[in-house]
Formats: sequence, C-alpha cells, structure tokens
Amino acid sequence: MKEFNNAKAREGAELVTRSGKPVKILLFDRNSKDFPIVAIINNREVIQVTENGKYFKDKDSDKDLMLK
Repeated sequence: MKEFNNAKAREGAELVTRSGKPVKILLFDRNSKDFPIVAIINNREVIQVTENGKYFKDKDSDKDLMLK
C-alpha cells in the first residue's frame, strides 16, 4: 500500500483502508472544510475523511485511505 494521493484517487486509482478493506469514493466535494471526501468501505460503511484521506485529522486510523 502507498500513501493516499488525492489526484490519483480522482483519476480512479484503486483504494483501500489502512487495514486493507476495499474503498470507493462517493464524493470529493462534500460541503465540509475539514472532511470533504465521502467514501464507502467494503460497500457497507460510509465515512468522511480529510482531503489527505485521513479519518482523524491528528492521528492515524485503520480507516485512513491508502492507494492499493
């Protein structure tokens, strides 16, 4: 896995969570300054993340987005 890259994600790169679960981006432009990306993990759990793919702004999480 590689660190999340917003540009590559917008181009359709395959994404996973830090824990390896498949992720699909639903929105890149949610009306939120801090968490503009909306994604779905494993077709089950909808989450919001920062523009850098972080689930929390100040620490790592198993739900952070990564490039596969």
